[in-house]
Amino acid sequence: MIGFSEEIPVIDLFAGPGGLSEGFSRNNEFNGGNTDFSIRLSIEKDPVARRTLRLRAFVRQFKGRCLPAAYYHYIESTEAEERQKWAAELEGMEEWSRAENEAWERTLGEVEFGELHKKINDAIGEADHWVLLGGPPCQAYSLAGRARRLGIGSKAEEEEDEKTKGNIRDEKSKDFYKDKKHTLYREYLEIVALHQPSIFVMENVRGILSSKVKANGRDNSNEEFEYVFDHILKDLANPWGVLDDAGFPSDWRKYEPVKRHRYFIHSFVSAPNFITGDNDRSDYLIESENHGVPQKRHRVILLGIRDDYPEAVPVQLKVRDEPVTISQVIGDLPRLRSGRSRGMDSGKDWLQAVRDSVEGGPLDQVSEPDVKKLMQEVICRNRTRLERGGLFVRPKAELSSAGRELKKWMYDPELSGVCQHESRCHMDSDFKRYLFVSAYGEKKKVSPKLRHFPELFLPDHKNVKDENGLKSNHGFPDRFRVQVADEPATTITSHIQKDGHYFIHYDPEQCRSLTVREAARAQTFPDNYYFEGNRTQQYGQVGNAVPPYLAVQLAGVVADVIDQIKDTEQDSAGKCSEKLKKAAGSNG
Repeated sequence: MIGFSEEIPVIDLFAGPGGLSEGFSRNNEFNGGNTDFSIRLSIEKDPVARRTLRLRAFVRQFKGRCLPAAYYHYIESTEAEERQKWAAELEGMEEWSRAENEAWERTLGEVEFGELHKKINDAIGEADHWVLLGGPPCQAYSLAGRARRLGIGSKAEEEEDEKTKGNIRDEKSKDFYKDKKHTLYREYLEIVALHQPSIFVMENVRGILSSKVKANGRDNSNEEFEYVFDHILKDLANPWGVLDDAGFPSDWRKYEPVKRHRYFIHSFVSAPNFITGDNDRSDYLIESENHGVPQKRHRVILLGIRDDYPEAVPVQLKVRDEPVTISQVIGDLPRLRSGRSRGMDSGKDWLQAVRDSVEGGPLDQVSEPDVKKLMQEVICRNRTRLERGGLFVRPKAELSSAGRELKKWMYDPELSGVCQHESRCHMDSDFKRYLFVSAYGEKKKVSPKLRHFPELFLPDHKNVKDENGLKSNHGFPDRFRVQVADEPATTITSHIQKDGHYFIHYDPEQCRSLTVREAARAQTFPDNYYFEGNRTQQYGQVGNAVPPYLAVQLAGVVADVIDQIKDTEQDSAGKCSEKLKKAAGSNG
């Protein structure tokens, strides 16, 4: 009989701040059952995100136990000296040493071959079954990324010679399709091939479904393009079919498996076609808002099951009856005003700056009476009591309207307030736009496009206005986007670290973009999940992550598959035992 361990090792590649690991580590707590996923190794190249991983790995050491008071003191500290004091206490604990070993700062594709694969072997140990998580960096696959990088740029657009434009376009195309990010999934593939996890979960952006590369990699302008995703499915199903032994270092055979397995690739949300047995590309797309995540985040997620478990068939993710809205998860957080990037920033000065931004013409251009009236109500206030928040603010925010299950997932009663809930500063010239889009969203229940903006509200950008200062057809039509209160948020992306224009709070009185904690709640990170680094780095980590509440549902599906594997192995062992008894009886 093949041994079976109920504690299943998990390795997370391209881990970011740990969204996938968070979900899998809490499988027992949230889904029940006997399968306990143990995060043994998280690999991340960014040093700041790795610090976040390490801190969360420390938290996981206390599964089933109360977190130490020093942890809460650390994440609630607002002064650097105070935080350093509590950090020193955490670092002196035995659990911290284990967390240091689990969170590994390395760049896949650059880390030395033997070092990487020995580390993975050590993490797996003697376990018969383990799970691999993660997905390669996705910039080259994203729709927006391809649009930017295949565009020839504003300076080249000014060229009158079409041949010159064409040459620039060809050069950018060559650079784009040679980008290593297109093939970084092969790093994932190599680990699958050499270490052969029982199950793997691979995540990537929706754009991977439409991303194409030139057939056979030849630089021939007449050559046809092929879908990247079709190659990925084929490669993951048979990783040894595409890896070249000669491409490995001389000592690679110490990691070679006894048998080179293949994989069945499944969808988490759709059963295969009854006739063909295959899935369409779109069947691998998970729409997070259908599964209790307060965000319209659409991601491709694959489930690979090793071919020696052909009877294992995954259940599909449960579709929730009602979506969770952004206001249900951030509406009980302390209300804040934005700050001013220049000038005095008292509440009085801020309110006057908002008022000045719309008076003297802009407000008169607002043609929707209900929107205009709401804007007037905001600027006619004599004062505001709203503050800007901070690294830690009180009172507590209990997620009272988000539903019992999500509250259980995110809320920590031991936390005495809210971490990392501090508003950004905005330029005075943007206040009128924030005020307009939030008022428009409240009254019209939709975020306005640039075509809905009165002329005096348009930003003075080349991709918004033409040479005459009029509306242009170029650029992003929703450059300023409000999160509508009664809808799930739009996709929280890493772009939030650059500016908040796509992530404007729905409350006109607050006139600001989302805070780190609000973005984290839209991503379903628990309230006691602390992001290391400065605020820009925190935003980037949040935007790059897999929603942990979606991840725990993926973990439930994987746990069910493992239960099926366990049952099959027990049945096989039982049949083998019966045969041995019969053989012994006949020999007797």
